[in-house]
Amino acid sequence: MELAQLEKFAREHYIPVMLDDTKELLFATVKEKQPRRILEIGTAIGYSGIVMLSASELATLNTIELDERTAELARANFKEFGFDKRVNIFVGDAREIIPVLTGSYDFIFLDGPKGQYENFFPYLTDLLDVGGTLVCDNVLYKGLVEHVPDNKRHKHITVARNMRTFLLDITTNERYSTTLHRIGDGVTISKKIR
Repeated sequence: MELAQLEKFAREHYIPVMLDDTKELLFATVKEKQPRRILEIGTAIGYSGIVMLSASELATLNTIELDERTAELARANFKEFGFDKRVNIFVGDAREIIPVLTGSYDFIFLDGPKGQYENFFPYLTDLLDVGGTLVCDNVLYKGLVEHVPDNKRHKHITVARNMRTFLLDITTNERYSTTLHRIGDGVTISKKIR
């Protein structure tokens, strides 16, 4: 199976996968950093995990997915691409799993529930090695982080406000050096410097 086929499947079944420019940025970042231990929040069908494992041959991936059926699809896709021995999928709510994770990671990809990024941030900081990289997708949240129109439903406004708090926190946090990339739905790449 090719990545393009997996992307086509996702689009046909209304499963969100990252946009091409975001995929290329993630691949290039992992290729440059060559991490050994990756944590991903938001497995979906394994698309971004496959991108990351393709870019770093020695990496292993721990990934969190809420939905059991989606996790089964991801397992099958990781196996199809030959990555099943390098992946461990935690099925459950990231809000419950992240606080009890142990060990350390040199690369974290955050693409889970958008309204929870700020709540996850302290835990992810503890899990990330100094010198490690934290990549966060969808940080501009449909363009609403910078401009919240009055006619949007309350859920979107709340998520946008939470994401705005997170974005301010990660870009001003003294423990990180962060770059915001205005591609896709907004991506931050942060290096933990202390």
